[in-house]
Parts: sequence; C-alpha cells; structure tokens
Amino acid sequence: MSRASTLQWVGLFVAPFAWLAQHLIGQAASQASCSRANTVWGMSNTAWQIGLLVGAGSLILLSEAAAIVAFRRTREGDHDSPPPLGRIQLIAVASMTTNLLFLVIVLLDGVASIVDIACRQS
Repeated sequence: MSRASTLQWVGLFVAPFAWLAQHLIGQAASQASCSRANTVWGMSNTAWQIGLLVGAGSLILLSEAAAIVAFRRTREGDHDSPPPLGRIQLIAVASMTTNLLFLVIVLLDGVASIVDIACRQS
C-alpha cells in the first residue's frame, strides 16, 4: 500500500508543476529571445519551446502512468472504501483525469509558442 500511496502523490502533483515550469520558462525564453542581449546569446526560441514541450509532456505522461498504476493496485476497493484504500483510489481517478487536461494545456501552450511570432512590435 505504501508504494501505491507514493504513486498517487506523484500522479497528483507532477503534472501541474510540469505545466507551470513549462509555461514560466517558456515565457522567459520568449522574452529573452526578443531582447537585445540575444544578439550575443543567439538563443533560439523555437528550440527552447520544443525542448520544454517534450520535457513537460514526458513528465505528464509519467505522472499519468503513476496514477494508473496506483489505481490498478487499489482496484479491490473503490473511492468509498475506508482509508487509505479509498483515498488512494479517489486521488488516482482525479489524477488520471486532470493529467490528461494538463497534457492538452501543455500541447496547446507549446504549439502556440512555437507557431506564433514571439518578437513583434506593438
């Protein structure tokens, strides 16, 4: 049961933090690629955005796998079972659902950052 408990927390917390890191670092990379200092750095916004997209997407898929394993290890119960079995089951189901949403958010954020023109004068 201890391993399933650890997996439930990995399944719950990794995806939101992966999205947050991808979004914040991606925004910083976009800003840095448009700055004057980038003439010295030669930073590619597209390369950064692709790397962040792949990294965050991979972490979210690992988070989804952890939630699925936690769910399968506790399948003898349901979310109404007494703790810790019921809690693990409930959090695993919630994690499986939200991880898919975070994956879509990361894909949309990453693709938009790659396709859109980062440096544009207003």
